Amino acid sequence: MRILVFGGTTEGKQVAKILDELEYPYYYSTKTKIEYKGKGIYVYGAMTMSFLENFCIQKKITHIINASHPFAVELHKTVSDISIVIPLIRFQRKFSPRVIDPKVFYVDSFEEAIQHFNKNKYSSLVALSGVQTIVKLKSYWKNHPTWFRILDRDSSRAIATEAGFPIANLLFGYPQSKEEEISLFTKLSPDAVFTKESGSNGRLEEKIEAALFLEIPIVILKRPKISNRYICIQTKEELIKELQ
Repeated sequence: MRILVFGGTTEGKQVAKILDELEYPYYYSTKTKIEYKGKGIYVYGAMTMSFLENFCIQKKITHIINASHPFAVELHKTVSDISIVIPLIRFQRKFSPRVIDPKVFYVDSFEEAIQHFNKNKYSSLVALSGVQTIVKLKSYWKNHPTWFRILDRDSSRAIATEAGFPIANLLFGYPQSKEEEISLFTKLSPDAVFTKESGSNGRLEEKIEAALFLEIPIVILKRPKISNRYICIQTKEELIKELQ
């Protein structure tokens, strides 16, 4: 058995820990270089479909475990579209039921989000959707005060700078507790909050609770649908069962 794990997330670390305990041989792959401490062989860099197929053949991969971010759409599609017939396992985070409230809005795309912002005449926005979404919302923030919370690292700053986003409006850090999010929203007093349906690991519940506490509308980009080629699981027990 040889396993290829796509990680770079909390779920990726969970999978690596499980495989380390089982002493199963595996490769751990991320798009960008990170500090990896597991027992697997670490590789990094974006994989095209042809590269991935050749990698699986050369390394004699028997299983692929996709534990990447829910919004890593390109990777999800690349893995699901490979022609090699091997089990494709999706180790995914837990998602709470969607909130039904007059101030909570779910959208299917960035275009729909921008249409919603404009229709409701939001004059300012706090975006907790990550640095990769800056360019997606450019038509809005070019004309309205907007703050983006991103990771405090040079690569993230470079993406923001390349998009032409004002550095003074960058917020650095990770998702916070309800109380800390309330403090942030109170300080900035935005007309709306924008985020992704990132699940419990992205502290989506805390973001929603904080926005509702202050009666601020929150717009949430729905998580992408995933191919039915994947075997979707969420627990250690399910993973062990699929690998046996």
